[in-house]
Amino acid sequence: MKKIHLVLSLIALFMITSCGPGKNAVKVDPYIGAWSILIEDTPQGDVSSTMTILKNEANEYTGNVVSDVGTFDLSNLSIEDSKISANFVVQDMDFDITGTFESTVFKGFISGMGEDYTANGTKIVE
Repeated sequence: MKKIHLVLSLIALFMITSCGPGKNAVKVDPYIGAWSILIEDTPQGDVSSTMTILKNEANEYTGNVVSDVGTFDLSNLSIEDSKISANFVVQDMDFDITGTFESTVFKGFISGMGEDYTANGTKIVE
């Protein structure tokens, strides 16, 4: 009877350890995806936009901003310690985007033409 309990215990232990999460689990990058952003009090009023963040083959962040004004590629895109910084060009004018991510919330600013515009939003979860 003791041998049966020992064998069953070993089988149960094997099943528990083999069914657990693997060491090769892929960590999901929380910044990748689409973010709905409202840029407030611009000369055109409040501007709704979507900022999309991806990673290329070199594991570098890339992205763009799509709004009623147009589509603009992000350059010099950097995300470190939940903080983003990037540049984009609208009608030959340079703009910067800076901000922080907290879970699915984005809080930041769009700076350009000597002005700072509040830009807040949330991650679009599909």
